[in-house]
Parts: sequence; structure tokens; C-alpha cells
Amino acid sequence: MPLFNIPSKETMRKYILLVVVCSILGIAFFVYIHYSEAGQFPSLKTKLEKYLLSIALTNIIGLVILNVDLLLDKFIHWRNHFLLRFLTGFIVNTALSVSLMVGSAKLFPKVDTEEALKLSILFIISVFIYEIFYGWFYSYRYYAHTQVEQLRSERWQLELQFESLKNQISPHYLFNCLNTISSLLYKDSHVAEEFIRRMADTFRYVLSHQKRKLVTLREEVEFVKAYYYLLQVRYEDHLRMEINLPKNILDTSMPPLTLQLLVENAVKHNQISKENPLLVYISAQDNTHLVITSTKTIAVHPSASFKIGLDNIKNRYQFFTDEKITVKDEGKFTVHLPIIKSQPAADRGSSTTEAR
Repeated sequence: MPLFNIPSKETMRKYILLVVVCSILGIAFFVYIHYSEAGQFPSLKTKLEKYLLSIALTNIIGLVILNVDLLLDKFIHWRNHFLLRFLTGFIVNTALSVSLMVGSAKLFPKVDTEEALKLSILFIISVFIYEIFYGWFYSYRYYAHTQVEQLRSERWQLELQFESLKNQISPHYLFNCLNTISSLLYKDSHVAEEFIRRMADTFRYVLSHQKRKLVTLREEVEFVKAYYYLLQVRYEDHLRMEINLPKNILDTSMPPLTLQLLVENAVKHNQISKENPLLVYISAQDNTHLVITSTKTIAVHPSASFKIGLDNIKNRYQFFTDEKITVKDEGKFTVHLPIIKSQPAADRGSSTTEAR
């Protein structure tokens, strides 16, 4: 185990910059004080000792101020208490600077009281300017960091949404729909016509919502009903979906294709037949969560592939709520989705329907 930690390159650059700035300030302060008294610039040969002493004092005070500010940042945040943080930093650093200057006047005979007083005034002005720039820089850095994180978050969200949308307009999905239409044309033209209309509704929904982050629950329910019709043509009465939702949550929001993805996964990962019917039930719990429950038949795909769709939903939901999605895989498969109340609904009451 090393005796001490090697500072990072960023820390080294910070301290090097501190030494350079403080050294320049130390020279400038001494030249200003000497010129204001003698009316001429101090000679480097005769005043070298005071040059070095001024540089040393300025660097010590600068180091103290830097570490005090880093300590204050942990207890008082610029973002939440800008004025309090500024005043605290200014008062504390001013008191420390003046104390160090008074102490140096007593420890070093070369520094008289008048010079120490003038240096103290210069340090008070410098600390005031420094705290203003420190707060401004901190705020700018936080704003820039926040903007970068927001852009990165939005890009990731769009990528997740694109994956969901891409699955719905894949050639495989279109091929299955066209095959179904082809077989229906010879059996029941009326059903084929309705199937084409519902299929058009699903594609229209997918294409028109590809850039939207949220849709209303009402829109999602209408879409999943159209999608359910396409599935029911294939599985007939062996697949059943029931929707029982109160009207006052229909105008709340959710990421698009969420319900559809859960219904699709239930169909994909269960064997559906006359002997093994599948029921998907969509309801609400305490007006705070959507509950999607599906019965379980014989599994036809590994459960690991089912988690891909769930992970996509979880990742998209985390952009809009801190509440977690819960999944229960017991006698039935149940997913609890937190309701995103971004759009309050005016209607009250309950609406119970069975998708047919």
C-alpha cells in the first residue's frame, strides 16, 4: 500500500495554475504598494527578498483559499444556495487572508504594518473578484455538464424507442400480416378488409409516434386493441385480452408501444391452442399503477429473451419517473407499470371493456 496518493494530472494542473497566478499577483501587489509609496518601481536586486516574501505569502493564502472553497462546496452547494455560498466563501476567505497578513507582519520584520494593511485590502478585493468568478465558473460547468447529460439521456431514450419501433415494422412482421391477408381473401373478405384496416392502424400509429417520447394511455389502449385484433384472427378464441381501466387515468402518459410489447411477449413466449388458451388482463391498481397480467401456458422460448423487452421498457420508464417497474413471475406473469401523471384527466368513473 503506498504511503501517499499520487495526485491526478488534473489536480497537478490545478496547483500549477494556482502557483503561476498567485506568483504573478504577489509580484503585482508588491510593485503596486512600493510604487504608491516611492513613486518608482522596486529594483529586483535590492528588493529581491520582499519580492520572494510577497510571492510566498500570496501562494500560501491562495492555497488556503482553494482548499477552503473545496471544503465549503461539500456543505453549501452553489446550485441550491448561490448567494449564501458566495457570502460564506467571501467572509471566511477574507478573514483567513487578513489573519495571515497580520501574522506575517509579526513574524517577518521585513513586512511592516502599513504594507500588511495595504496587502490585506488588495486581498479583500481579490477574494471578492475570485469568489464571483469561482461561482460563475462552477455554475457554468454544472450547466454544461447538465446539458451534456440531458443530450446523452435523450439520445439513449431515442435509441431505446427506435429498437421498439423497429421490431414492429420489421419485414418478418409485415410478411406474417401479408400471409394472413392472403389466406383470408379466400375465406372471408369481410374479415380480410377489417384486418387490413387494423393493420394500417398499427403501422400508422408506429410511424406517427416514432419521434414522440410519451403518448396518452388512451392512445396506447386504442393501438393495442387494433394489434389484438390482428392476433385474434390468427389465434381465434384461444387468445383473449380484457381491459379494465378507470377513465380518470386514460389521459396519463406512457412511452409508446409499452402495452403492445407486453402483449406481444406474452403471445411469443407461450404456446396458444384450444388446450392452452392465453388471457391477457390490463387493469389499474389504486390509480397509481397499471397491472398487465397474463396466464402462463407451455413456454416456447427461453425466458432470457423475454427480459430484453422488459429491459427496454424499464430503461424508457426511468426517464420519466423514479418509481420502479415490478415483475412477478409466479402462477401468472404480472407487470406493474407506474402511472406517469403528466396530463391530468378531467373525466371520472370507470370503463370496463373486453377487446374483441
